[in-house]
Formats: sequence, structure tokens, C-alpha cells
Amino acid sequence: MSRSRLARRTFIGSAAAAQAARVAGANDRIRVGIIGVGNIGTRHLQRRLLPMMRRDGTIDVTAASDIYDRAKFRAKELIGLADRDVHHAYQDLLARDDVDAVVICTPDHLHARMAIDAMRAGKDVYLEKPMSRTIPEAKAIAETARETGRVLQVGSQWVSDPAYARAREMVRSGLVGPVVMAQSSYSSNHASGVWQYYVDEEASPSTVDWQRFLGGAPEQPFSGERFFRWRKYWDFSGGIGTDFLYHRLSPLLYALGPRFPRRVSAHGGIYLFRNRQVPDTYSTTVEYDDLVVNLVGSCGSQASNTLHGPALFGQRAAISILPGMVRARPERLYAEEFRRQAGADLVEIEVDNRDQQTARTAHMRNFLQCVRTRQKPIFDAWFGYQVMVAISLGVESYRAGRMMGFDPQSERVLADVPARHPGYEGSGSNDPDAPPAYQKRPVG
Repeated sequence: MSRSRLARRTFIGSAAAAQAARVAGANDRIRVGIIGVGNIGTRHLQRRLLPMMRRDGTIDVTAASDIYDRAKFRAKELIGLADRDVHHAYQDLLARDDVDAVVICTPDHLHARMAIDAMRAGKDVYLEKPMSRTIPEAKAIAETARETGRVLQVGSQWVSDPAYARAREMVRSGLVGPVVMAQSSYSSNHASGVWQYYVDEEASPSTVDWQRFLGGAPEQPFSGERFFRWRKYWDFSGGIGTDFLYHRLSPLLYALGPRFPRRVSAHGGIYLFRNRQVPDTYSTTVEYDDLVVNLVGSCGSQASNTLHGPALFGQRAAISILPGMVRARPERLYAEEFRRQAGADLVEIEVDNRDQQTARTAHMRNFLQCVRTRQKPIFDAWFGYQVMVAISLGVESYRAGRMMGFDPQSERVLADVPARHPGYEGSGSNDPDAPPAYQKRPVG
């Protein structure tokens, strides 16, 4: 079987295994296994999972898995696990009867196989963002979640930021009118470029299972640089698009309503840091049926976070997502109408969004609550798939140097991209008093 394709068969059983899994009751401690105890996995343990286990008593972290010897030792020390509870092969963790749910914190290119295997094994899944590395992988995850009935939460915590819930309410109320554009950014100013993680001296072919790390990636010799700094390389990541901008598009689509894109283009380059394959500065434009989203990011300048902050632009008003606040400001032509509906000239709602750890914890708690109730989490597999389509098309647009198209009905990438946006609607009239096409669209 080709290493570059997602295998169809799984290591264990079928959907029947998932249906036979234990369902945690309201007072049961959820038994959690963690796959990947690197930077992200360690932060999840220290800031969320272990406090929930030791202070709240709501979960038990019963097992861990990693392919690096030092990470296995870290897991034992942090969690207090016995040697038998720290696994080399994640499949051995999934085969355990004392694991109800797994938290997957591995590199992007390993997400799909692990998430699908976990759901087939009857486990609910908290899957770190991005959902996958490719569109077919994301679709396979969504289909498996539907087939097995397992709970899957994509780990992009800003979907649980209360600011976007308030923005969602404003959009649905009709306060801002039809939204025609949205924007956001995510950048970092780092002296040596983002993702220059420390390369452990202990890492070697004898302490790292390099073949398991490669997964479906092309064969290549062991590299500590690529093992620890994998986000800089195309075989394992989409760079800024899949790391930074997946985080930014997902909450915008939560506020606007999840949907598939029509056309996507991306631009940028390696302008500052030559020690990578992915761009250090990147922007993408995502076109939907009735609006456009602009996203920008950089590894060497944080200015865009202020100048290109999260905002939704409607015909009647614009919404800004600010530290500690959501602000709706009317367009001049609609100021009086806005005042009648809102009861004020300006709407400002305070929210607790200054510390991203608050959203991270809320996002994890939402997942665990859904493990108990079997309800759909806030960032479920289908929503994650829709975001992944837009992000992945942007990465492919940058790499191919051309516009990418997608058909939402057939869920297929288009070989021939229309010169004009497929959702374009002209008024069909030369009458200056004829209502424009956007007035025909439902609000919200």
C-alpha cells in the first residue's frame, strides 16, 4: 500500500467496536488517553487535563503514547503513570478498555489516521488543529465520525471564545445586515522565525521511531530538525495556513455559519527566514457564495494583529472582536435604523477573552461534557472539514501559484476554476431603482 495515501482499513474492528464502547455517566470520571506528549501535549496536561484530574476529579488520565523516549519519560513523570501505561504504538493505547476518550497532539500529517483509528476503536476524540493535512483526510474523519457516532472536537479553542458567540448573535439578529466581508490575522515577531523549537540532543534514530513519525510522508533520513520543527516543512504541515490561520478562520465561520468555500487564492513568500520550506509571510482570500474572508499571517511581524484584527463587515454595521469586548458600529447610512434596533448608537459587550487559556479550557470542557451527553461539540468533525477545505485550498494555491476552486455540492476540488465567482449574481437590470441582488439573500 502506498505510504502517501490514507489507508482505508483500520487496525481494529469496525463501527461495531465503537458502538460497544462505554458511555460515561453524569458522575463518572472520564478516562482519557493522550497521544503525543510534545510541546502541545505537555501544555494540555499541565494546564487542563491534570488540574481536571487532581483538582476537579472529573477525569482520569489513564494512558499515554509517544514515539520518543524522552517524551515517554515526561509522560510518566507528569501524570504518574506506570511503565505499562505508557505506550510506544498508539494502537496499543486505543486497545485499552480503560480509555473512553483520547486527546491527539501529534504533527498534522498523523492526525487523520490516528483520529479514524480511535473512533473505530470506540473512543471519543479531541483532535488538535488543524483537523488534518489534506482535504480527503478531513472528509474521511468527518465520515467516520458520522458512521461511528463518536464525539470529535477539533482543538481550535477560539471557537469557544465568548466574543464570537456574541458576534454570532448579532449576525443572526439582523443587526449588521448581510455580511459581505470578514477579516482576521495571526502573526508573531520571533527573532529566528516561528517554530524554531529546541532540538533535543538526545534525539537520534535509537530514541525516536522515525518510521512511525513519517507515517504517510515520503521516505527520508532521520532529521532532528524535522522531527522537532516539522511545521516548517511541507511533508508534515501547511505552515502559517494550517497553524495560524486555521485558528482564525474557524471562529469567524462559527459566527457566520459554517460553509464550504467556492474559490481560494493565497500569496506570500520566504522574506526573512531562509531556514524553512513554508512561507514566513502569507495571506489568503477565501470566497464563499455571499461573502469573502481575508486572512493574513507572518512569522516576523505582529503588526497585522492590530491593523488586521478580527472583524465582520455587514451592510448595516461592522463587528470588531477586541480584547475584552465585542463592538458593533453602524454604517453611516443605517445609523438611525441601527439605533432603533439596538437602542443605542454603538453596541459594546464585555467578554472574558483576554487570556486564551480561558477559551482553551472552555473548549476542552465542552468536549468532555459532550462525551457524557453525546451531544454535538461546538467544533465538530463536519465543521472542521469545512474549515479544512478552505485552509488546504489556500496552501495548494500558494504552492501551485494559481486560484483553487471547490464545488460545495459534490465536495470536489475543481480542475478548471471559473474566471468569475460561481456565486456571483448581477441585478439583471439596468433600472437604477431595481433592488440589488444582495437584498434577495436571507439575513444571518
